[in-house]
Amino acid sequence: MAPADRLSEALRHWQFWDLPSPLGEAPRLGPELAEGSGHSVYQIECGVPLVGRVKKVSGSSHTTPFRQEFDIWSLASRWRLAPGIVYADAEMEVVICHRANPLNRPVRGHALGALCRDIHRLAPVSYSLSLRSDINRYLELLPMAQSDAWRSAMIHADCSALLSALESDEQFLCHNDLTADNLMQSADQLIAIDWEYSAMGSRYFDVAIAGEHLLPREWDQMIETVFAGAADTYLIGAGNRIASLVTALWQTLFAPNLAPQPVDWLARNRS
Repeated sequence: MAPADRLSEALRHWQFWDLPSPLGEAPRLGPELAEGSGHSVYQIECGVPLVGRVKKVSGSSHTTPFRQEFDIWSLASRWRLAPGIVYADAEMEVVICHRANPLNRPVRGHALGALCRDIHRLAPVSYSLSLRSDINRYLELLPMAQSDAWRSAMIHADCSALLSALESDEQFLCHNDLTADNLMQSADQLIAIDWEYSAMGSRYFDVAIAGEHLLPREWDQMIETVFAGAADTYLIGAGNRIASLVTALWQTLFAPNLAPQPVDWLARNRS
């Protein structure tokens, strides 16, 4: 079934949506607002600012169960760190939620750090991030020569030891994909969308992904906000290098025009 058809089916259950005031009439499906590798987002026309997100076959190679993402998204929304959910179908593949707004200015390091910190303070869940498995999954999808080149670069960058350090670090609930595209605002508050990769993991990987494109001063502010002056220098380096690797492998698979060559990546990330 096409995404729009699946969402139209969900609209038929509008009388059961979790809203402060019931809708006066049936909602209508509006235009498609965005399309990602794993989902499409449509406007819902009903007099309340809502959107519908429909899961597709993921282009990310990530195998997070829909239930896992929904559970963590629901937890975050209760603390106003994610858009509030008003309806989800039985398979959690169609979600109706409150519409958030794009950022009206570049995110600052302190605000991004505060969002990371607040997510890390959420109650632990049973789901854990497995960076080794995710990295190996990316490598297995590459042609052999390309995969071998990346494996060699990883050995020279001491990635196995860095992964071990992150795995041994204290585990917190993390978003793990707080890129600029996944940041929005509700009223004046910074919130996160797309919780597909969220799980228990090291905060150092989480902040590395979040801060990849921050200027040095903003990066320092984010680190200070998250760790309150108690950041571990080695783990900062480990998080940055593994985040850079994960991003580079994703780009190699899905955005090759943006991807670095393994030798160039290694030159920037050698021990």
